[in-house]
Amino acid sequence: MFLRKLCVIVLPLVMAALLCLVLPVLEGMPFWTEVFQGLLLGVMLALVLPLCGATKKREPFSGLLWAPLTALILAVTGQYLALIGINVPVLSLLKTGDSHVILVECAFIGFLSVQMIRTRK
Repeated sequence: MFLRKLCVIVLPLVMAALLCLVLPVLEGMPFWTEVFQGLLLGVMLALVLPLCGATKKREPFSGLLWAPLTALILAVTGQYLALIGINVPVLSLLKTGDSHVILVECAFIGFLSVQMIRTRK
C-alpha cells in the first residue's frame, strides 16, 4: 500500500522533471518545436493517471474522441499551411501566430489520441 502511494506521489514529479529536461532539447525548429512539445506533453499527461494506478480500461464513449481529435488536427494543419504560405479558405480562419496556442492544441491532440487508444472497446 505504501509503495503504491509513493508511486502516485513520485511518478508525476519524475515525469515533470523528464519533460523539463527534454523540452529545451527540442528548441530550434521553427514550427515543429511546438508540435513536438505539445504532443510529448499530451502523451505524458495522458499517462500520469494510468501509471499511478487509476486504470479504467473500458470507457463506453472513448470512441467519440475522434471528433475533437480530428478538429484539432485540422486546426494545426491549417496553421502550418498558413505558415508556409498555402492558403486554404476554411483553414485560414484558424491562423494564429502564437506558439503557445499551437502547444496547447498539440497537447490536447496527444492526450486525446492516447486516451482514445488506451480506453477503446
